[in-house]
Amino acid sequence: MTSLRLKPACLDLYPEFALACHRDAWCISHGSVAGFDEAQTRVWLDTLTREQPQGLLHLWRHHSPIGQLELAPAMARMDGSLGGYIYLFYLVPQWRGRGLGRWLLEQALQRIRAAGSTSAGLRYVPTHLAAECFYLRQGWRKEGRADERGQLLVKDLTPLMPPMRYASPLSTKRKSP
Repeated sequence: MTSLRLKPACLDLYPEFALACHRDAWCISHGSVAGFDEAQTRVWLDTLTREQPQGLLHLWRHHSPIGQLELAPAMARMDGSLGGYIYLFYLVPQWRGRGLGRWLLEQALQRIRAAGSTSAGLRYVPTHLAAECFYLRQGWRKEGRADERGQLLVKDLTPLMPPMRYASPLSTKRKSP
């Protein structure tokens, strides 16, 4: 993965790539581009880059963008903890199924952890079975019921406690006289 770089998207130079990622993700999730709103997507992308400077990232291989990641690494939760959220996770078709998805997802989770978040969330459309299988294999779990926004998945990011080592039990054998 040495030829891969994840860096902030430059919408001034690559606005069409960002839109194409959204359009294709919409088509995959909904079966067609019907209902895709390009103007609303442009507003979203502008808002995200303004409010979360590291929230819109492009995955580059050599000199070409091959993926897009949109996230909020740390948002305050009701209980006072921080949680991250992945809005879009996308690879161009020719790079799917090569292990890059796991790598890109781990990059997202590293950024979310580094921001101090103890969990991450994302939504997918339940008819997108490949996405469901991918996320569940990566340790995400469903939370609540699917609604018009999709199915919420969450992942706990708190480190597991290392196994505790206990001292050997005291010997109960009596010494012979």
